[in-house]
Amino acid sequence: MKFNKEIKVGLLGIISLVLFYLGFNFLKGSDIFSSENEYSVVFSEVNGLQNSNAVTYKGVTVGRVMDMVTDQANDRVRVTLAINKKIALTDSTRALLADDGLIGGKMIKLDVRNGSPIGEGSELIGDMELGLADAAIERITPALNDLDELVVNLTTLVKQFQTSVPALDALMESTTKTTNGVNSILASNANSLKTVTANAALLTNNLNTLTMDLDRQIKPILANTTSLTDSLSKLDLGTTVSQLNTTIAGLQLILADVNKGKGTLGKLTSNDSLYLNLDNTAASLDALLGDMKKNPKRYVHFSLFGGKDKSEKKKQ
Repeated sequence: MKFNKEIKVGLLGIISLVLFYLGFNFLKGSDIFSSENEYSVVFSEVNGLQNSNAVTYKGVTVGRVMDMVTDQANDRVRVTLAINKKIALTDSTRALLADDGLIGGKMIKLDVRNGSPIGEGSELIGDMELGLADAAIERITPALNDLDELVVNLTTLVKQFQTSVPALDALMESTTKTTNGVNSILASNANSLKTVTANAALLTNNLNTLTMDLDRQIKPILANTTSLTDSLSKLDLGTTVSQLNTTIAGLQLILADVNKGKGTLGKLTSNDSLYLNLDNTAASLDALLGDMKKNPKRYVHFSLFGGKDKSEKKKQ
């Protein structure tokens, strides 16, 4: 079977277009034999990002920038990313616009975080990563601000110092006059100061002597106190108190027996008849003693010659 010239030219053109497309995508860094998922991300500005710039994850190229479209209504730029399907993204994944080296190129870095998985066509969270120059500027800016504030403070201080110079001169002059006045007072009262110093020394000596005397007097008192404390500590107070309790208990038993009329003492306190007998006996003795005083001869017979009593003679 023979092909005419037009068919050959057509087939050659189609093959050329296919090869051109494949070669163009290969030169852009895309893997024509692997499938990719498309995701979108929105930035306020892209700062030199271009189509076919790399998309990296942990330093490894996993995709490319497919397209960038400006959204003037929202003042944003929407970037479409083609990322290898093997990279599983979540709803917390951040797409960072970062520097690609020191020559000013840009790239997209993926910061995959824990979250729910997302599918193709989802929108990632866009953010900016500070480059080396931006980081240096960010660190230097506070230092420059501090330096500027320091210069302002120094300028203010110098102005205040210049304003205060006359006041300092007046202060120095006043200080000199005061010092001279004090010196004059000290010179004119030197004798009085010596007397005061001597009196202070004498007072100090007297206080020292008084302190020594008090110390000598207090030491015997402290010694006696210590001796008394030792003596008290040696006393067997427990035994003494126990014996005293025993004695008190015995007395209580005796008093109980007396109250009940037991024993001689109990009978004396509780038996009225014994008291009455003693009272009658005492009365009889009292009457007897009275009668003996009135009539002693009735009870005592005394005769030098053995004669009888006159009263007996009268009875005879």
